[in-house]
Amino acid sequence: MDKTKRNILLLEKIAKHCEEIAETHAEFGDSYELFRLNKPYFKAMAMDLLQIGELANHLSKDFIKKYSDIPFPAIIALRNIVVHGYGLLDKESMWNTSHHKTPALHTRCLEILAEIEPKTNNNEKNSTNFPTT
Repeated sequence: MDKTKRNILLLEKIAKHCEEIAETHAEFGDSYELFRLNKPYFKAMAMDLLQIGELANHLSKDFIKKYSDIPFPAIIALRNIVVHGYGLLDKESMWNTSHHKTPALHTRCLEILAEIEPKTNNNEKNSTNFPTT
């Protein structure tokens, strides 16, 4: 798989995890107090944030450089904190990230996908043996 297709696939998965974060908040009533006290709510959020960081870690360096408006190093660092603990997993920060950062990340992922996918689809169509009109 070429880098562009791989980056698209990873970005689609990141967007999906952003959607799942919003769905989890809705399912649990979007209550910080419940988030703070309810382990399944907290763990569900942590898992999606971990997955976003893991996926971001596999994007190509060129892609990360091109879209430097997205804080990929911070996203990956959060993944490392979730995975390894470091005693730094702060519920208030996770709450704020899931409410303010992931919706913006979701929007930006969709913008980038809309920008990239038509180009890749056109290239795939033009690379066939069929005549173009």
